Amino acid sequence: MGCMDVLWLEYILLGLALSADACSVSLVYGSRLQPFRWRQAMVPALAFGIAQGLMPVVGWLGGALLASFIEAVDHWIAFGILVVLGGKFIWDSRGDVDIKPETFMSPLAIFVAAFATSIDACAVGFSLNLSGSPIVCPAVVIAVTTFLCSLVCHRIGAALGARFGSRLLLVGGLILIGLGVKILGEHMNWFS
Repeated sequence: MGCMDVLWLEYILLGLALSADACSVSLVYGSRLQPFRWRQAMVPALAFGIAQGLMPVVGWLGGALLASFIEAVDHWIAFGILVVLGGKFIWDSRGDVDIKPETFMSPLAIFVAAFATSIDACAVGFSLNLSGSPIVCPAVVIAVTTFLCSLVCHRIGAALGARFGSRLLLVGGLILIGLGVKILGEHMNWFS
């Protein structure tokens, strides 16, 4: 493997790591798509991919000024958004409430979820800047990887949602709250 092959592999692995939060939300969104439609899954997957691709660029361009501000509050922002989204998913899971995907995946909800799940990518962009790495290739690879992973997770979520119904929404809400706690705990050094 040449040097460029190693970099591409690193960028793909970085994209997979950064897409984990978006995949969790995509599983929950997918669970509400009954029957599953690729067109409906494309919108949130594109939003997650674009957000994950843009945030490293913001961090890379912002440099030390932006990174110090973001590092001070990013964990609180992500925690708050993920807890609110998780709470909403748990609330929506009670009984057999019929929630239309258009309501459940409103543009505002998708934007908020995309922002919350991509905020940590800003720090990645900052670290790439510090190491003297370019940003275009990693940002594109991260965006494409997140888009594809989110699309696959939407499909998996739809299959699971058809089988488990609103129980999956409850589990998804708990997972999102858990992700928020994990992000907060990592930044507050609870786990070290």
